[in-house]
Amino acid sequence: MRQKTAALYKVIPFFLISASAIVTLVGCGLIYFPDDNFNESGTVSALSDQSYSYRSNHSEGINEISADQYTVKEVIDGDTFILEDGIAVRLLGINSPEIDRYFYEEAKEALRYMVEGQKVQLERDISDADRYGRLLRYVFMGELFVNLEMVRRGFANVFTMAPDVRHHYELLEAERYAREDNTGLWEISRYCSADSTGQDTPGVIKIEIHADAAGNDMENPNGEYVVLSNDLGNEINVSGWTVKDSATSIYEFKNYVFSSNAKIILFSGSGYDGRGFFYWNSSMPVWNNDHDTLYLRDREGLLVGVLSY
Repeated sequence: MRQKTAALYKVIPFFLISASAIVTLVGCGLIYFPDDNFNESGTVSALSDQSYSYRSNHSEGINEISADQYTVKEVIDGDTFILEDGIAVRLLGINSPEIDRYFYEEAKEALRYMVEGQKVQLERDISDADRYGRLLRYVFMGELFVNLEMVRRGFANVFTMAPDVRHHYELLEAERYAREDNTGLWEISRYCSADSTGQDTPGVIKIEIHADAAGNDMENPNGEYVVLSNDLGNEINVSGWTVKDSATSIYEFKNYVFSSNAKIILFSGSGYDGRGFFYWNSSMPVWNNDHDTLYLRDREGLLVGVLSY
């Protein structure tokens, strides 16, 4: 609760593997971006400790920020709200925790405090609405870019899907800022090892991901899998630990003692758990072939590791 409370108070004053590749990352909170030199500013230091103001300068009709202002009637969760006319808006490019998951209430409260009862402006990318009929929009309130602020304060992670990628790099930079600050969703688990400078040190859970199954992914769900290696030097019970993608797919481990120097292999398809082999039993492929992010969290919801390809 200590870190959660601190993160919430920070928000109150503010009025991405090829088909044959295997990415292996070691360390707590370690994240890999294939396009590491992703913008002209180069570093996260471009963001100040104050709320980040960003306004799009695009002049092409459909992508402009609407001059109209809409009043937010009710916040549903950390990335969805309802306007006064009953239309639902889903914040584009981000994903906040689902109900009953770590930091759900904090994310919802942060967005509620920010926009509920306030007038906002909406910016469309390429897509207009999702399969649930919610408008997909970037949201601005005055000079405040709400989507980005939710990421930067650690209440949401980046979740961009083509063709809606116009603010992808700005959002990535905001996520880096939150991660380096161990803010909100980026609070580090005791099962991570990092020195005071934030550099990763030996004694961690190693993560590998095989995202692209041979042939048709739908016909070979167990061709995609995740490998976790226990390099901590001691055994741990991973009951309640979760593996999540950048969207909303979550796998939760049951009672299992993860021995030192052992491996866990988590397949996306169906099978019988045992001897370090686990099955997601997903009816669909879990991992995108081109880009996705894996979040590994302990039973308290704290971050053990993250891999982005």
